[in-house]
Amino acid sequence: MEEHEHISQETNHNDEIHSEDNYNERLETPYVGMMFETWEEAQKYYGDYGRQEGFWIRIRSSSKTRAGLDEVTSKKFVCAHQGKYIPQNKEIFGEKHNAKTQSRSCSTVKCGCKANMRIILEKWSMKWRVSVFDDSHNHKVVTPAKRMKMRSNRHMPAAAKSLVETF
Repeated sequence: MEEHEHISQETNHNDEIHSEDNYNERLETPYVGMMFETWEEAQKYYGDYGRQEGFWIRIRSSSKTRAGLDEVTSKKFVCAHQGKYIPQNKEIFGEKHNAKTQSRSCSTVKCGCKANMRIILEKWSMKWRVSVFDDSHNHKVVTPAKRMKMRSNRHMPAAAKSLVETF
């Protein structure tokens, strides 16, 4: 029987390496000054970190250059529980309904969580640096036994989708 060896990759504060092959290793907590090659890499890292810790993320905002180049210069990733639900007035079948008086109760995940990570594009190196990191959640995170039910884990591989569509 052949054994597969996983070479442990060392990380330091200058070059972050994220290996998808070894899920047994815990991801390092993001920190101010952590560098990424692309913003997509930073989003994936923070998403994987969130899955590991029991929360899922979303992009809250992004900024672009003023010169009209449409080059993204910063992104803010937040816990999906960030913000507050604000009911809006709706028009149903041509009639206006006041959301505060005539709305049915429904649950929402938003509870004002402050956990976030902001990254900015360093102009001289063209790498993305974590400029703000806050890991303070004001809600319970998902336990390891229930992490498979998290929204961020609801991904079906393309092969499985095509198999389902065939039958």
